[in-house]
Amino acid sequence: MAIFRRKTKVPDDPRPAIARFWAWWSEHRDDVLAAFEEKRSDDLIALLRPPVAAIDPSLNWEVSPSSAKRFMLVVSSGGQAELRGLAERWALAAPDDPDVEFAPVRRADPALFDSVVMKVDDYDIELRELVAGTRVDQQRGRLDVVVHHPLFPLLDKEHRLSVAFHGLDAALGEDEAERWIGEVEVSADPPIDAIPVSALGSVVEQLRPSDDVWALLRGSGRKGPIVALVRRPLDRVERPLADTHVALVLDYAPGPDGMPADDGLLDDAERLVQRAVAELGGEGPQVVHVGRVTGEGKIVVHLYVDGLEIDPAPVGSVLEQWTHGTAAVQSQPDPGWKAVAPLLR
Repeated sequence: MAIFRRKTKVPDDPRPAIARFWAWWSEHRDDVLAAFEEKRSDDLIALLRPPVAAIDPSLNWEVSPSSAKRFMLVVSSGGQAELRGLAERWALAAPDDPDVEFAPVRRADPALFDSVVMKVDDYDIELRELVAGTRVDQQRGRLDVVVHHPLFPLLDKEHRLSVAFHGLDAALGEDEAERWIGEVEVSADPPIDAIPVSALGSVVEQLRPSDDVWALLRGSGRKGPIVALVRRPLDRVERPLADTHVALVLDYAPGPDGMPADDGLLDDAERLVQRAVAELGGEGPQVVHVGRVTGEGKIVVHLYVDGLEIDPAPVGSVLEQWTHGTAAVQSQPDPGWKAVAPLLR
């Protein structure tokens, strides 16, 4: 028997607010660009802050020169995973503008290391002087960094981190920094074997697998062992529209240790998952199979879908083919992928 359960209230649809922004833009575009070109920062803020905040007050924005067109307007999540999909939907709804490029993230721009000087507590912080010590976390496929600047001894930790993240975004772009950078520390002392932060892109390229890799993780639950099969790297930033968690919960008769007594049962589960993913429309920008966790008499399969476009309820009919026990589909909004946070560690 298959059961469908939808947990928590579905968030408000952001598309009307996004449409209102673009209607506003069509009327005030020239005013925004003139304020930027004439360096009237107060006017630029007065123009753009209210319509962006009307989509969500926590969104970040900036206008800058563009390598592809004359201008670039970025409206981004500012590193908040819960808002990354909202920024993506904003960009996807953008009009075709001959002069303005619209982007949902800050992109890598190594040229900033030669041109940008940040003003922090009356100190001039040159980005080109940022260096980092690096350590590869093989299990997570992430790069842990310790960032240093010669003026860090004069700054508090909050300002050091602000400078460090500004440099990481310039070197990698927001999405790549989110995907590949693990722990970030800031140090008043230069790390041993430090490299310029501007060179981190070449280090990250060495972490990038040629294809999806599935990692096998083992742990212990209250009633026995737990085994997880997890996609590596977990590409949340490459699937910004996948904001709704869908769990397929497959019960089975456990062996003495709580694991399946028959290895063929996992093969049946994998075939069922493939049919469920196909029912949702197949792997892509709106559907991603993150992994599965097995133990204590159940298999929990973790999927994420675009909650505005895809209804997971029809997957219930696929689960009726599970013959080893009961099966259920659970769905809840989760733009920050908190449901799989333990698998990200």
